Amino acid sequence: MDMLRRREKGSWLKLATCLGAAGALLAGGVAYGAAATIVGQGDNTFNATNYAIDQGDTSTLQIAGGTHNATASQSGPDGKALFRSSTISGGSTAVDGTEYLTTGNYPFICTIHPTTMQATLSVSSNGTPKPRPQISLKLNSRKLAKVVAKGKLQVEINSSAKADGASVTAKLGKTTIARAPDLSLTAGPQREILKVGKQGRKKLDGREKATIVLNGSVPFGFPATATGKLK
Repeated sequence: MDMLRRREKGSWLKLATCLGAAGALLAGGVAYGAAATIVGQGDNTFNATNYAIDQGDTSTLQIAGGTHNATASQSGPDGKALFRSSTISGGSTAVDGTEYLTTGNYPFICTIHPTTMQATLSVSSNGTPKPRPQISLKLNSRKLAKVVAKGKLQVEINSSAKADGASVTAKLGKTTIARAPDLSLTAGPQREILKVGKQGRKKLDGREKATIVLNGSVPFGFPATATGKLK
């Protein structure tokens, strides 16, 4: 009798677990949770058509089969997808950028299977979105002759938060004379040296002064610009 009761209890626990998991993952095609996991399946579909998260949460892409990503259909302030994950063939990865979203519905796709993998990320009014990273730029170099001689341009970048993948370009008129791609920024000010190429030094050489326009970008943040003069 005791053995029968234990078996019945075990069966009910298994059933409750299965029903709970199913209810948490799918209810009318909606995946719920504080930071609902987006699942890419082996048949090149997502496991739901809608995923619900709170403001400030970072969603996750999990692979149950195949090779997939989760990429917003809408562009963000940096000119790239509003949120995006890496393309992976197994395991899980963060869907970066969802932590900055405000309340609303945001369609996304897998860029590898855009016709069969389409869904919507619904952001509730709960929670608070994280502030988007911001940067400001300043040209620290002042001596034109020194920049031409050494081929180096010193720039100060002030970032509101730690960020990877930032970039800065320096232009003289329409010509890009220096570029620093894929920068890792810490919160606060930091100095970067931009290498001035041969063409850039040639454009600067022989001038008495030059106006340099700096343009910067930071993932998921707004672009920045600044102007400085070399004499």
